[in-house]
Amino acid sequence: MRNGGKKAENRPFTIILVIILTMLSVYFFAVYIAYPRYMHNRLIRLEYNVYGGLTDELKKSELFKDMESGKSFCFVGDSITKGNEIYGIHWYEPLIPYIRGNISDFSHGGWTVSDLVKRKSRLPSSDIYVVAIGINDVMHPDSVRSAATAEDYVQSIRQLTESIVSVSPNAKIYFIAPWALPGWDEGTIERGRQFRSALKDCCSADKNIYIDPEPAIMSVLNDKGSSVFMKDGCHPNAAAGVGLYSYAVLSADYKRTNCVNFA
Repeated sequence: MRNGGKKAENRPFTIILVIILTMLSVYFFAVYIAYPRYMHNRLIRLEYNVYGGLTDELKKSELFKDMESGKSFCFVGDSITKGNEIYGIHWYEPLIPYIRGNISDFSHGGWTVSDLVKRKSRLPSSDIYVVAIGINDVMHPDSVRSAATAEDYVQSIRQLTESIVSVSPNAKIYFIAPWALPGWDEGTIERGRQFRSALKDCCSADKNIYIDPEPAIMSVLNDKGSSVFMKDGCHPNAAAGVGLYSYAVLSADYKRTNCVNFA
């Protein structure tokens, strides 16, 4: 009888525990699975256009010509490439309809250049790589995963380049400079300038292609306002933000290809 009494006493506690665990499971499913899936399905139906339209000028960029060539593309990077903050919408979403070859994506939210190097064995093969990495290194200088200096950043970039070449010996590599950081403190912005300058010199020395979309992005943000295009201080929104980023990459590459200084 005593054991029966104890079971009866524990029954309300067990019921409450089951209810709490069920509610937590429902909450987890709703917040981390169902809602992100709903938002992705909703956003993926939107039309993603290059900011200002795909002009004849942008079509003259080397990158756009490669997109039309039928060669395979691999986009490499962090959350801006992966689209973590906007439910899986990549910065290059507006460019996808114009890429005639296969597309792969090797990116993850929060990755620094050292994170890529550590996972070099998982790099997919491709004809063309578009690498946009470094913004987390710039924003989080005290992290053990971040490059401490611009020199360290470039050293890791070269290790990444070696890994790409080992997977795809004849690959063409486009390196996109660390993205713009509107509204950040001057120290972080200056660190970004140093990383971009070091990457530019590295690409020049190693015969890779350097694209800096930051001037074009900041020009539009200063004119139209960050809230129109940015989800926060470093991530573009969907769909205006990714349209701007795609435009800025093509525009910067056109100016590089045709030796035009950004006004």
